[in-house]
Amino acid sequence: MRLRARLAKSTAGLLASLTLAAGLSGCITVHGEEAVVPAATEGEARAALDRYVEISNVAKRDYDAEQNRTIESGGLGDIDFAGITARAEVYPDGAEDFEPLAVSDTRFHIPQQMGWPKFFVADTATNQGRNRWLMFFTRAGIDEEWRLNYLASMPAAEVPEFAEDEDGYLDDIPAGEGGASEGYALAPGDLSAAYSVYLQSGEGPFAEGPYTSDTRTARDQANSDPASFTEYRDEPAEEAEYGPLAMRTADGDAFVMFTSLHDQRQTVAEGREIPVNELTAALMEGEARTSLTLEMVGIQAALVPAGQGQIQVVSQMKDAVAITGE
Repeated sequence: MRLRARLAKSTAGLLASLTLAAGLSGCITVHGEEAVVPAATEGEARAALDRYVEISNVAKRDYDAEQNRTIESGGLGDIDFAGITARAEVYPDGAEDFEPLAVSDTRFHIPQQMGWPKFFVADTATNQGRNRWLMFFTRAGIDEEWRLNYLASMPAAEVPEFAEDEDGYLDDIPAGEGGASEGYALAPGDLSAAYSVYLQSGEGPFAEGPYTSDTRTARDQANSDPASFTEYRDEPAEEAEYGPLAMRTADGDAFVMFTSLHDQRQTVAEGREIPVNELTAALMEGEARTSLTLEMVGIQAALVPAGQGQIQVVSQMKDAVAITGE
């Protein structure tokens, strides 16, 4: 998985600072390192969303991976950087019949937080299908622009109602909180490791579904051909940029976005070919003579119940960020 180190991140610019009145001492700038403040104003959140849409439409139309780095981070940024890089190789003139992203009916969920990183959520309809998008924007300091760190696409009826604190702000859950001792089945910070263990062994508090039991079944079926064998390795995402984001729902559960890392290596018998499409070839190092290894990043949305119930993984985006042929 060390090839992911090539996917370096960049940040740029100053967005804004938060200000609070300070009695006789006048107005002081509060950056949020040691004070609990709203992560953003609604105006700042809307400006960040508008900036994302504007730059994303150019970067994805022109297949400009470096420009896309300025608006995305974390696992989502890794996935899109690799995908755009491959498409730029195959389609050097950009995307034909490109449909620009447009958003509408946007609702912002903004927590009050101390320290960094901070995040907010844009729950929005788009012209990219009937699902709503939950867009999680983060930044690690006052001198950074907001970048899209997580994205979950869900039917409107399945988007949970999020809880608010006494001031009307999103009730977020810091990654180190929300464990079983505080009434949740699993702490947000433990989800990535627990999910990796589940995929390997089937052990863990996860409900059946397309991203849990169905994934394990599909892996078993992939190895039904004796002339081809695929090995799977799953690991937790431990880097800070892959950290989970969590918030409480109105019914007391936790809604958590988390990242996981996955390798799959297909090896075929002598005389067999490994199918490689043009986008895979564009991203691949080496030549797939007898094996093909995909290094993948997954970003998931999960509902973690209060109490001892099973965790539902309700959304997933997973794709290769590096490919090696041997």
